[in-house]
Amino acid sequence: MGFSSVTFLFYFFPATLIAYFVVPRGSRRILLLAASYGFYLWGSPTGAAILIVSTILDFILARAMLSVHPGTKRRLVLASAVTINVLILFYYKYSNFFVGEINHALARFNITAIPWTAVLFPLGISFITFHKISYLADIYNGTAPPARRLIDYALYLALFPKLLQGPIMRYGPLAREIAKPESGLENAFEGAVRFCVGLGKKVLIADALGPVVDRVFLLESPSLTVGYAWIGAVFYAFQIYFDFTGYTDMAIGIGRILGFSITENFNRPYISRNFTEFWRRWHITLGAWFREYLYIPLGGNRAGVARTYLNLWIVFFVSGLWHGANWTFIVWGLFHGFFIFLDRVFWIEKSKKFPAALNVSITFLLLVVGWVFFRSDTIGGAFAYLGRMFEFWNIHAIGTTVLPAQLVGNREAFMLVFAAAVSFFPDPWWRALRNAARIRVKEGHLAALKAVTAFILLLLSVISLLNNSFNPFIYFRF
Repeated sequence: MGFSSVTFLFYFFPATLIAYFVVPRGSRRILLLAASYGFYLWGSPTGAAILIVSTILDFILARAMLSVHPGTKRRLVLASAVTINVLILFYYKYSNFFVGEINHALARFNITAIPWTAVLFPLGISFITFHKISYLADIYNGTAPPARRLIDYALYLALFPKLLQGPIMRYGPLAREIAKPESGLENAFEGAVRFCVGLGKKVLIADALGPVVDRVFLLESPSLTVGYAWIGAVFYAFQIYFDFTGYTDMAIGIGRILGFSITENFNRPYISRNFTEFWRRWHITLGAWFREYLYIPLGGNRAGVARTYLNLWIVFFVSGLWHGANWTFIVWGLFHGFFIFLDRVFWIEKSKKFPAALNVSITFLLLVVGWVFFRSDTIGGAFAYLGRMFEFWNIHAIGTTVLPAQLVGNREAFMLVFAAAVSFFPDPWWRALRNAARIRVKEGHLAALKAVTAFILLLLSVISLLNNSFNPFIYFRF
């Protein structure tokens, strides 16, 4: 049940909202937890069962960790709790991949394959696991208070706006709001506006670009020209950004309506001048999680230059593997790790001599190349696609039976131009525009403008949804 589905928009969310504001304040946590479990149960019954059982186990282990003296025993309890969660993640997300790779290797030596029944992957398990590990580690380090009641911890994990795709939030900042959500008319209004903006990003932009990506990546080699290959990769770069940032906007909007402050997760990443800056702007909470719970525990940059670089490579290897059980994601992670490494070695200092526009252009083109690994089904397919993208010497010799109009329609072309304009609009101009709006437009008029804009986006999005098939969010699989 995605946020952009008819079921969510017309049934689940309205019913949840009505019930949430009708029941007594003391019962809202119970209602919200029941709604969140129902939301998860709708799309992933197995995942919901695992979530409920593991939530109880985490709560017990966190209490046990605090009941022993600091030292070896406390570390042992922490290690046990984290290991259990990692093993659950590994089994459900990676066992199919690793058994498949082992069987593939065994087949080369004519050895009987390991008998195996494919495991069904619960939605959002990666995000849920990272929330759980951050809670356990924060309790161990004393940087967050333990949940006083099981329902508080359960709601932290299962809160449906952030359940399936994040943002990844630590328990501490959310604990006070779980106890007493800051709901009100202003929050509800701003949250509704933010939700409509996110819905528009997803339905009107990302879903319009998606069919072009699908058509290009399905082209057979003789029809995949250099130009078409670049079209598919560039369209995908904007599709995945507006798909994911659209989800985040909707999550933040829903959270604000309910009285929760959900963390920002994107800050216009395509204006980044290097990969280091990109990871400060893209999926911000994931980058923060890896820095806090993997990079720093590994030693960060405190153990010398060589160890710092090794730690960076480990982080980006794990980041790629976290995104999916496929060599394509691992290579994507290492691809980013390589350019982060170059940033550290020389590129950030070297690039200061170049115009910002040139740095942004170089970074974006490299990001587009990286997205090919992310989109491709196999590593061989990814390299074949990239080979065609850079086959410039053969640009006139590639025959094709596919016309440009068959791949890109007027709506898709317009949305690409609009997406690029929004993505690359310079930050200083953006800030100046917002400041001018605050100064020159009266508060009441600004609220009215927001309301009208939100209503138009909602109306157009609903019309598009009713006229087209439902497209799930790309990051649902993670």
